[in-house]
Amino acid sequence: MALPERYRVEFASGTAASVAKRRSFRDLERNDIEPALPGWPPQRAFAVRGFFGKLGRHALTAVSGLLMLPLYIIADALGSPASPDRRGKLEERANEVDDFPVMWAGVGETARRLPWQLDPSRRSWRTVTEIEPAGADGVVRILSYEATVRGNRFVSWGDGERVPGSETVLWTSPRTDIAGAEIKRFSVAESDFKVSFRDGSWARLTSSPSGAQRIVALLS
Repeated sequence: MALPERYRVEFASGTAASVAKRRSFRDLERNDIEPALPGWPPQRAFAVRGFFGKLGRHALTAVSGLLMLPLYIIADALGSPASPDRRGKLEERANEVDDFPVMWAGVGETARRLPWQLDPSRRSWRTVTEIEPAGADGVVRILSYEATVRGNRFVSWGDGERVPGSETVLWTSPRTDIAGAEIKRFSVAESDFKVSFRDGSWARLTSSPSGAQRIVALLS
């Protein structure tokens, strides 16, 4: 019997200068719900960058682009076109520029049960989270395992090996609780996607571009 398909997944993070590398967790009135999520490690409160913060992000992006330009040229010459920003069209300014919620849920709603390990800023950089979107038993699973990858949170060398016995099931949900999924265009290479639950809650997650497409196909 073939094993169920699995794909790396985590909470998305903003790409607009105002929210780049940041994410928020909201209730239906857009209140911050992070302190109310049971068992979640504390994190600095989300804030949208002001003028100087956005200016700094733009400057960093410009410098990074100049430093990476030779690599883009080489990649293009080898037949593998690369771009420093392959981001699609803005769809929801309120949720992609003015704020960046990756969890939207009222009290007791399904999205609030998602595991904190999906947040890359809260977990160990060696922890890998994956989704199994189409189990034969009709259950969607999110799992994690530890990898032996070398490096640090910012630079790593390869994926490493899976640490034996480290795999854990973090979250399960009947497939019937999921109303659907869709690609979010305002993300690098359209790697973000939104999962909507039947109770009205939703989450914005990210994977590889091909992984996001496949997950959405399996959950839709």
